[in-house]
Amino acid sequence: MVYYIKTQFGRSLTDKYFRIFIIGILAAVLLANLSMTAFRDIIYGMNDGTFAYNLIMFAKGFFWLPYYALIFVADLVIGGSYPDPRLRDKSTIGLSRRHIYFGKLITEILVLLVCALFATVAFLVITPVFQVHDGTIDISVILDFLEAVLLAMPLFLAGLSIANMFCFVFPSRKKAVLMFFLFVVVIPRGIMLLATDSIAFLPAILIKNILLTPQFQELQFFATRNVPKVIISSLIYFILSSAYGVHCFEKKEF
Repeated sequence: MVYYIKTQFGRSLTDKYFRIFIIGILAAVLLANLSMTAFRDIIYGMNDGTFAYNLIMFAKGFFWLPYYALIFVADLVIGGSYPDPRLRDKSTIGLSRRHIYFGKLITEILVLLVCALFATVAFLVITPVFQVHDGTIDISVILDFLEAVLLAMPLFLAGLSIANMFCFVFPSRKKAVLMFFLFVVVIPRGIMLLATDSIAFLPAILIKNILLTPQFQELQFFATRNVPKVIISSLIYFILSSAYGVHCFEKKEF
């Protein structure tokens, strides 16, 4: 199992799509800083809302963007096997379907941690370089951002488990991606829309309380963070999605 995970992890980090992830992370960080700089220098000036600490604070409210991209992390790790229970090589000798399922999931978690670490370091290094002249980034701002990243990790892990489930439930890459976006992006966003004050559809309001997506927006401010809810809901989603995914993979005929 360890050898299998090591093999999959090494292959994933050398895959061309992993390099695209890294480039995409750098591009997103640079774009955020360039946008803030242009807004401040061209439109709004050095007024409230244009300082570097605001950029870091706003970034915490957009953690749902990498959450939506977790299907591509799962797809990267699964690779060409997609997923074939009859596929056997040196690294899968003696492994059952369950071992393969969780070996892929653990590998995906390791890749996610690498990407999260790189994104965090890149953001906290590049932002002060672009915004050095306003002097608003201090250790408290950085620590608050790191705390939000840490609190978001259970949600990311739950999302990754859901993505892995879809990849193993559906033998088609296209169908797995489409179903992930339907159930993780489209449907939750629709529920959140129906739960807004302007519509206030009661069933949607109730369902919204158990969704993962709205919890990313709550991480932006200390007063709205609900750590027990994040941990408990993430754990439930992680367990249920893993249990269903491995059940389907063990029973499915390809």
